[in-house]
Amino acid sequence: MTQPSVVPTLPVPSPRVADIFAAHLSVEPLLADELPELGTPDPEDHPRYGRLPAEAAPAPTAALAAGRECGAGLRSVTRREAVTLLMLAALAEALAAADVADLFRPGAITLIRPPAPGFGKGILDAITLRLLRHLRERSGLPEEEAPDPKVRTFAAKSGASPKETAVEKRRFREQLRGLVEAGHPLLLVTAEPDLPGEDLAPLTGAALQLPPVSPDLILEVLSRTHAEDFEEAEVRALLPGEVALARQTPVQLAAAFALPDATAVAMRLAMIAAAGRPVPRVTLDDVLGQPEAVGILRRMAGDLAAWRSGRLRWNEVTASALLAGPPGVGKTLAAEALAGTAGVPLVATSYSACQKFGHQGDMLAELHARVEEAIAGAPSVFFLDELDSFATRGGSDSSSRYLRGVVNGLLEQLTRLALAEGVIVLGATNFPQDVDPAVVRSGRIDLRIAMTLPDLAGLEALLLAGLRRMAPVPKIPAEEVPVLARRLVGATGADVAALLRDAAGRARAAGRALALADLHAAADRLAPTSDPAFERRVALHEAGHLLVGHLAGLPAPRRASLTPQGGFVERPALPVHTLATAEAELATLFAGRAAERLVLGAPSSGAGAGPASDLAQATRLALDMETAWRLTEDDGERGGSLSWHGPNRVDLRADPALRARVETRLGAPEAEATRLLQCHLDDLHRIAAALLRERDLDAGRIADLLAPLARRAPDDETPSRAIRPPEPDGTGRTARPDVPPLHPEDGGRIAPPDVRPLAPPDGGEVLCVPASTADPAPEGSA
Repeated sequence: MTQPSVVPTLPVPSPRVADIFAAHLSVEPLLADELPELGTPDPEDHPRYGRLPAEAAPAPTAALAAGRECGAGLRSVTRREAVTLLMLAALAEALAAADVADLFRPGAITLIRPPAPGFGKGILDAITLRLLRHLRERSGLPEEEAPDPKVRTFAAKSGASPKETAVEKRRFREQLRGLVEAGHPLLLVTAEPDLPGEDLAPLTGAALQLPPVSPDLILEVLSRTHAEDFEEAEVRALLPGEVALARQTPVQLAAAFALPDATAVAMRLAMIAAAGRPVPRVTLDDVLGQPEAVGILRRMAGDLAAWRSGRLRWNEVTASALLAGPPGVGKTLAAEALAGTAGVPLVATSYSACQKFGHQGDMLAELHARVEEAIAGAPSVFFLDELDSFATRGGSDSSSRYLRGVVNGLLEQLTRLALAEGVIVLGATNFPQDVDPAVVRSGRIDLRIAMTLPDLAGLEALLLAGLRRMAPVPKIPAEEVPVLARRLVGATGADVAALLRDAAGRARAAGRALALADLHAAADRLAPTSDPAFERRVALHEAGHLLVGHLAGLPAPRRASLTPQGGFVERPALPVHTLATAEAELATLFAGRAAERLVLGAPSSGAGAGPASDLAQATRLALDMETAWRLTEDDGERGGSLSWHGPNRVDLRADPALRARVETRLGAPEAEATRLLQCHLDDLHRIAAALLRERDLDAGRIADLLAPLARRAPDDETPSRAIRPPEPDGTGRTARPDVPPLHPEDGGRIAPPDVRPLAPPDGGEVLCVPASTADPAPEGSA
């Protein structure tokens, strides 16, 4: 099925459904010469002959017999057959667009896809030998050319591990091969996308996708099971909608049909629909500070609505995305909001939620169960958090083997979801670089949605929305909200919510309404006011990154912010590096440290504070250039090495020669950053002042600030300065060419050539500045 069934209101009874029902309910006995020679009965043989329990006494029903030319008598219908009759009615609708002759072609396989998981038994009970022979007779096929088909079904056992399911499928395929070799037509009832698979796939024709349970199908069956008091208009008005009915399980449907009158059945179905998995109450209107992400998610919700109305085929729908960003930015809220906006249920799980069920098999069984739930409840949103725990496969130790099995199990489930119409798949991670590439490739996860720290406008919107939800609404002057938002630059949506709770708690403790002072007191706790000297140092540091990155020709930054904890610059990563672009990035990484030294006389510890710091990134980049990428001037042509070594396995302390080459490679970009900043000191101060004043600069504002400056692109064809082997400098250290020596008299600082360090201002102490030109490294888990 390529799009949901949009079935017009059908007359009850429908002639084609009545015809199928009449064949199923006929009391005409099969003639002796019509019975096939099966030898010893096989308990797995299907179809059945249509013999029924003794309590089903024959009772002709004229309304049902109207669909047949012959005047054969029909037995009465029991309410316990409701699910079987629903599948018969669905089969009648599916056969209307099919070539019935295909069902009887010797050695051919016809797939019959259930409308939802759990309906396999009802379909088997519906497809009797009597029904198949009626279809063959109606199609005018001669018996000698159209043998009786065999019917087989497969459904993965609940709780089975992927390995156990794979073994069962392999055995099942062997059974199918034996039947095909014997010349039987096969009707295969399964929802498994990889069946029949292998060498049987070319023998498979078009699939019969049974439509989901709908009001029209319910009415068809009710008009037979509850004929005494059935009033179509009255019952139709009481039934839930198509989507709600399509989510109901066989057990729920059977329980409803057990009631004594038709209106009671309809009311029970409506009650079951109302008590089903609820649709989230939040919508995308509640997701603030993430305009780009919300825009994409609105488009996905619109696509789902178009599919549900029949205006789009499912293969045209954007149905999967990865939400990536630091903790607290609202990834889980965004998934709930997408489901709420689309009006569909959310099925949410995570790596840890599945892992708590036990060993690998139990974990994957729980993941399988949640996927089944999403598929059975389609249309729905399936949300998988902590996707980075499904990390890149590799290694041969026991942990790596365990992870490989877990990732492979997830890939199987993502393939099932990709084939399941009506299921939107969302994954979330704080560390997108750690996710196994096969998990996030197109076809499994199509879109990457960056969820970033909210900007000033987003923080204002979050504050205003939170204040308006309070009862009573506090009287906070409108002009104070932007002031408070400026203090919170760098905070997440979760931080803002925590601040508002803290402020409200302070007001309750004081026995009064929330006041502006409570908000500022809560802000002091969340984001203490920074020292002016610290903020100036951070602003100069980030301005250095902006300035040198622009002059070196790197991609334009998306954002630069000054926060109470430090600052950051967000810049798109290059997809691939050349020697020139790698050296440009190294210079940009050193630019913050160089700016501090030029203006304040000495750098701070900020450039080296942690594994995400500027110095750490620069060292890793230089290591990649030396050991992995082999980005050297000779490219191996004059004896340079071309062997690859993983930089993560390199210990600089144990390899003095490599350490010397890395130090040499770092020295030239540092000197280049210093030179560029020295030539543009006025611009450095101008950009730093704007950042101090505005605290949050978007891409447009950054472009305006950098517009007066000339820009060059790294040129692949222009060779860089040759990196000569390092030479001892007589002090036991390795001297770096083209880099000024250390001067003991100025405290060990590196003095730029021909530039005297500017004296630090009064009170300008060395403070930690956690800054980086890359995207801010996320911490923790969502």
